[in-house]
Amino acid sequence: MINLFLFIGILLGLGYAIYDQVLMPRLKGQTRLAVELQRQSGIDTWISVGLIVITIIQGIQTGISALTLFLLAFCIILAVYLSFFRSPRLLLKEKGLFFANFYFPYEKIQGVNLSADKILVIDLHKSKRLLVRIKHNEDIEKVVQFFGGYKA
Repeated sequence: MINLFLFIGILLGLGYAIYDQVLMPRLKGQTRLAVELQRQSGIDTWISVGLIVITIIQGIQTGISALTLFLLAFCIILAVYLSFFRSPRLLLKEKGLFFANFYFPYEKIQGVNLSADKILVIDLHKSKRLLVRIKHNEDIEKVVQFFGGYKA
């Protein structure tokens, strides 16, 4: 039963990686600008990896099956890839943008502002805000120009 849960989790993780890296750039038209975002803290990934390693060690001592050991090791590899090798991106399309793997049409955007600490604030209808932390300063300028430049 545990192997089934591990296998489903691995399939969901691989599905997310494929959606994020392969499908999202191809969805909703041509990508006009792709910008790398700052990563969130990776400490939660290290905690997850540590817990999986502890589970593997305890399982080896109690006689874990080879399939379960393989699936747990694959979980570690997938977690490290998703957290440290894949970088979050802002994809600006022709009619909308992808942020945090969700699509937002430009019609739903009320305003775009740049805060003093270089965080792009995208105001949506219904008082919702997207806080976009762009990794490189030159990319901030590209995004501002994409949305029409600075306005007084």
